[in-house]
Amino acid sequence: MSFIKRANLPELPVKTAIIGKTDEELLSFIKSFGIEVIPVDENRFVEPSISFHADINAFYFGRGEILLDKSQISLFNALKERGMKVMLTESAVSGAYPNDCKLNFALLSDKLIGRIDVADKRIKELPCRTLNVRQGYAKCSTCIVNENAVITDDLSIEKACIKNGIDVLLIEKGDIFLTGHEYGFIGGASALRSKDHMIFFGDITGHRSFDKIDRFLKKHGCRYSYLKNHVLTDIGGIVAVEELQSR
Repeated sequence: MSFIKRANLPELPVKTAIIGKTDEELLSFIKSFGIEVIPVDENRFVEPSISFHADINAFYFGRGEILLDKSQISLFNALKERGMKVMLTESAVSGAYPNDCKLNFALLSDKLIGRIDVADKRIKELPCRTLNVRQGYAKCSTCIVNENAVITDDLSIEKACIKNGIDVLLIEKGDIFLTGHEYGFIGGASALRSKDHMIFFGDITGHRSFDKIDRFLKKHGCRYSYLKNHVLTDIGGIVAVEELQSR
């Protein structure tokens, strides 16, 4: 295995990922792709529905470098043992929105999507083009298809992507389960398993924008897998850190 070079953009099949607490059926589905799961510690200082979410508690820069919330002690140790460069946030990810969004940014190679005013200092210092948006839960809201293509239900993310030459599919809100909320987000309910393979955490065919999603993924040469007969669920996405080594 080797560290994924570009965050959120694995080339080869993902072998290790940080994943939050979810039901056994979904967890088994994820593991069926050969993905080793490193669990998220509970962050007791944010809303319970997102306290285990990977996209709330971790931000991967790429090449084995990662930033964690201060609550992630077990995760910190587990990643250090793998030889990763692990850092902790200057201040805790805590409180109500948008203070819980310090790490919730979508990094697409040289482009960063998120609400920059709430970002941790290390994210603000990234040498990349920043697409500043109103949506604090930018990573939750962004299904990354490749470095120049995303799916979202957020108008501010759509606008920023169009302005910056990113192919974006705007879908309808809803049809994604998140405990305690009217609905969850597409980014938290999906992840790239490899360069051309998306997995959805539940039955994507039940989403009212499924036909558009299907066409968009095919347009970009991305096949997809999903767990049939399971409600599409926002689990906080995954933070993939290792992939298979090429021969």
